[in-house]
Amino acid sequence: MKKGLKITLIVLISIIAVLAVAMIVANIAVGKAADATEYKLGNDVVSSVTAIVGERKANSVGKSIENGVSTHTVTYISDTVQEDMIAYTQYLRNEGGFTLTEDMDLTKAPGRVQMAKQSVDEGEILIITIDYTAKDYTVTLQKGVGTLTAK
Repeated sequence: MKKGLKITLIVLISIIAVLAVAMIVANIAVGKAADATEYKLGNDVVSSVTAIVGERKANSVGKSIENGVSTHTVTYISDTVQEDMIAYTQYLRNEGGFTLTEDMDLTKAPGRVQMAKQSVDEGEILIITIDYTAKDYTVTLQKGVGTLTAK
């Protein structure tokens, strides 16, 4: 075998191995996020979907900080989206201290639920937005500077 071909094969095999390891690590991270019983943004802690409705498969997870707003996002796959939404939104309102920021209708999919509450950190708020379809939902928790006022 020619020396140039051997080097090319070694490089290709190395790239494939690195990609395989990266995919394994990403799957482990998504799995751990799906199993987490709480979402944490700084000093604020909110019970997760899995803590309230039971184990669900997550297919994506994200965390970011942009313009002073911390964001944590998890997308779950479920055969019982409507039941999950009812249970989780009831928990958020009745025990989690969240208040609706817009009307919601959980009988229609796709849909959106948005709630907010004061952060434990003075001068900041938490906003939770849940965008859902008939087969999945994305929970987005954001924390940033702000206050809540009743209408």
